[in-house]
Amino acid sequence: MPELNEKELKAHIKSEEPYPIYLVCGDEDYLKKHYTDLLTSKIVSPDFESFNLDRFEGKNLDLRDVFDKAEMMPMMAERRCIVVENCKLEGMNEADLELLDSYCSNPADFSTIIFHQKNSDFFLAKAKKAVSCIQKAGAVCVLNKRQGADLIKPLISSAKKQNCILTNQMANYLVSVVGDDFNTLINELSKVCHYCGEGEITKKHIDDVAVKTDDAKIYLLTKALIAGDFDKAFEVLHILLRQKTEPEYILGTLVSTYVDMYRAKISVSCGERAEALSEPFKYGKLEFRLSNGGRDASKMTVETLRLCLEELSKADMKLKNGRDMPTVVLEQLMVKLFIIRSGEKA
Repeated sequence: MPELNEKELKAHIKSEEPYPIYLVCGDEDYLKKHYTDLLTSKIVSPDFESFNLDRFEGKNLDLRDVFDKAEMMPMMAERRCIVVENCKLEGMNEADLELLDSYCSNPADFSTIIFHQKNSDFFLAKAKKAVSCIQKAGAVCVLNKRQGADLIKPLISSAKKQNCILTNQMANYLVSVVGDDFNTLINELSKVCHYCGEGEITKKHIDDVAVKTDDAKIYLLTKALIAGDFDKAFEVLHILLRQKTEPEYILGTLVSTYVDMYRAKISVSCGERAEALSEPFKYGKLEFRLSNGGRDASKMTVETLRLCLEELSKADMKLKNGRDMPTVVLEQLMVKLFIIRSGEKA
């Protein structure tokens, strides 16, 4: 049986009969719950859920209870559904693997079992034996975070349903501020729409209401450095440190942002689009980072960016050797990046 991505799973639910068993996993919690609920509602009518829908938690789970339920005939319906949350499929003992393999080799044709891995630390590679059993009779559905247009379009549609207009530009800005967790995005968008009331959502609406992620704060730090706003850069840095953001994470995100700017600048200086290096460096759906990098680096020279990357590399080495206080390393780095941006040698 297949491994399905979101698009394939959506088509399957819409047009095909349910499989006897599903594994729903991935790093996007919202989508995992959404499609688990869609499958459940297709299999069992809400009017008969009390008779034909059973739910189990993975902690202290006895798989025999799950399969016993699956072997029970549905009442006044064609199928019954069993949803199992966070089953410990990784490192299953031999007895449970035998039970799973036995059921998947000859599943009940009137039941569907859905293993919903809500925990984000589940990895298919660690559950090969269990996955192999499940694929004998059903599908593995991998639902990872949306990127690019797949992320932007539903945000625009959601805003429209709330009588607001969200442009592509503002949708991308919302993602840069909030991050790419879809559940968080939908919640923050609802707050922004309520604040806006109706009409077009502006950058001010988003800035006034949306809760910024660490990545967004680090991006604001970078923007402040690029703009020469030294006070703003230090303000954001100290907010991040007060919130216990790991110095290594702050530096790593800064390095990534400056690398994006450098690659985009090299492309533009050679007469190419900022996104020209997307394929060689395997950006894929993250190509927008090069677009942003090209815009952010428009007033910087290639040499300036090289000098910035040298200082970022030195700071990285200092953090790794552990001899200097991380806070001091980052503060010194801010000063050096600001001096370089101002056209002086660090």
